[in-house]
Amino acid sequence: MKILFPCSVVFTALLLAGAVDASAAAPKTVVAEVLRAHCLDCHDGESKKGDLNLVPLLETDILQHNAEWEKVIRRMATRQMPPANRKSRPSEAEYHNTLRSLTGVLDSSATKHPNPGRTETFRRLNRTEYQNAIRDLLALDIDAAALLPKDEASHGFDNVTVGDLSPTLLNRYVSAAEKISRMAIGAPRRTPGGDTFRMPPDLTQEDHVEGLPPGTRGGTLLNYTFPRDAEYEFQIRLTRDRNEEVEGLREPHELVVLIDKAQVKSFTVAPPTDRNFDKVDAHLKVRVPVKAGPCQVGVTFVKNPSSLQETKREPYRARFNMHRHPRLGPAIYQISINGPYNSTGPGNTPSRRRILGAQGDGAPVSDPARWRRMKRAGSETGAPQKRFVPRRSSPP
Repeated sequence: MKILFPCSVVFTALLLAGAVDASAAAPKTVVAEVLRAHCLDCHDGESKKGDLNLVPLLETDILQHNAEWEKVIRRMATRQMPPANRKSRPSEAEYHNTLRSLTGVLDSSATKHPNPGRTETFRRLNRTEYQNAIRDLLALDIDAAALLPKDEASHGFDNVTVGDLSPTLLNRYVSAAEKISRMAIGAPRRTPGGDTFRMPPDLTQEDHVEGLPPGTRGGTLLNYTFPRDAEYEFQIRLTRDRNEEVEGLREPHELVVLIDKAQVKSFTVAPPTDRNFDKVDAHLKVRVPVKAGPCQVGVTFVKNPSSLQETKREPYRARFNMHRHPRLGPAIYQISINGPYNSTGPGNTPSRRRILGAQGDGAPVSDPARWRRMKRAGSETGAPQKRFVPRRSSPP
């Protein structure tokens, strides 16, 4: 018995191995019978229709050509292969057995050897992810496109080639982080800074802009974060043509500056009597105190009542060209926000409350109800309560 027992074990192992090989070969046999009978006429080495040659797939193991077999499964599952106009097509039983054999082998292999795709656990954020992360962590809206270079795209995505971080790109991220941290905490500056927002040159500023008060036209509405409680200077320039003349300025117009829909300044823009257009918008400058935090800055014109212009019907009204489609009224070219001046402190901004505590000064808040109230009030910026109501002059 001591000699026969090892032999019996070896014999049993050989039988099991043969059974396993037979079970593995069974799905391939079922698939090969159906494909040789119905598919090799169009998908052999000579025809190779659809750039698919099934001969090498049938001669090798199924798992060596996963991608090709997945295509075969999709075509057969929707009954697209063989084509509907073929006289000889597999029966429903043959379709079912073939698909069950293929999917069984591929699913079993995928279960034993999963492919998780990219497994890198550490990579940098692209610009969009960085901007969203700053918004979620610091309650601060930034323009990442102005702080960081454009991400290189690969296969239609800009978050694929983000594994490397060159020294130059690292310096840009460090510079962006320094600027964002100063803005979030409200750190004082050595000298006042400034931002300039320029309107698109082909923007027709004849209609109402969404978010601005009714009765206005043109201009823009900016989401701007003021870093400190201080005075800020707003300067507006009007659009000029190639002759350096303000476009569409044929009569006086009223221009207003709004902060959170509250009027802070009103200007009158009129045609010059001496054709000196340099002084037309030289007075469009105002310095006002503003509380720190995110605000909506609006600059727009009060819409003057006017009758329809007698001209040929146009399919689309786009007035931004001096000769072909001249503007009917003046338009805003750019808006500059400079400051802070005469700062009184960092203020109580949503970013400071997110970093230092609910009160913005680092003091802890133990009352949960009070903490929820402070979170709901996180978007309040202390803007004046006066609302802008446009004045309409009677038509001549």
